[in-house]
Amino acid sequence: MRFKLKNIAIAAALVILVAFALMIRADIPAEELKARYTTASSRFVHIDGADLHFRDEGKGTPIILLHGTAASLQTWDGWSAELSKQYRVLRLDLPGFGLTGPNATGSYSIDYYSNLLLHFMDSLGIDQAHIGGSSLGGQIAYDFAATHPERVQKLILVSPTGVTNANDKSITLPFRMAQTPLLKHSLKLMTPRFIVEQSLKEVYGDDSKLKPETISLSHDLLLREGNRSAFVDRLNTVDSDNLHKLAKVQAPTLILWGEADAWVPVADASRFQQGISGAQLKLYAGAGHIPMEEQPQETVQDVLSFLRQEVALRD
Repeated sequence: MRFKLKNIAIAAALVILVAFALMIRADIPAEELKARYTTASSRFVHIDGADLHFRDEGKGTPIILLHGTAASLQTWDGWSAELSKQYRVLRLDLPGFGLTGPNATGSYSIDYYSNLLLHFMDSLGIDQAHIGGSSLGGQIAYDFAATHPERVQKLILVSPTGVTNANDKSITLPFRMAQTPLLKHSLKLMTPRFIVEQSLKEVYGDDSKLKPETISLSHDLLLREGNRSAFVDRLNTVDSDNLHKLAKVQAPTLILWGEADAWVPVADASRFQQGISGAQLKLYAGAGHIPMEEQPQETVQDVLSFLRQEVALRD
């Protein structure tokens, strides 16, 4: 009997080891991904310890777009196609994500990203720009607008973080793993495609709109050498509360939110609308955490209408 139980235990252990082995994915070299995902509009500039990848499209007043956690500049594809007809669109792969990869400082705080944005604008000689951000990018955007009001013409926030900490929610496996001491190091190795697919389904209100190529892109960029370690570092970064800065935002502001957002509840939208003087709010039925991907035409038309509005003088 003992011999039989011992064999069962050994077999179970082997099954577990095989299962773990099947989930291990190797890093993809940065140069390989650059060859695959850069375009004629791609640029690289070394800023604050990072080889920052961005795309520079169109002409006119600059609009800088910042993506969210575990995303990339491709999240703005639908918007950029329309905005670049009238504006100069600059969209970034934030350090720790996309083709940019990790930064040498190892810092991924809101303060770091806000300073990076300032230095990015300075490097291109941009004195003022419209700033847009989604999720983490939205939190960076309003922090920057409050800290450097003279540099921001108009502000666009898409489901920004800052009220509800999405990282603390049990909503997606990679986020939970990244914040669990015994599991966070395994995330640097075990990231099969199905985990990325499940996470993406959670940010879509209608996951039938999720395309296989979107999953492949996200998985590839997660496997970019250094990105998984940076992801863990970002998820374990404790940012100082910057909600008090909302009252310091002077730029005219548009807030966009999907009513089916499972990551950052739509109830948080009122906190931003009340916190930023004169802020406008647009809600999108059926859309999840990234409405600019799910409903690109409807959302970008609202953005274009907002950008065309005359700026009212404040008291």
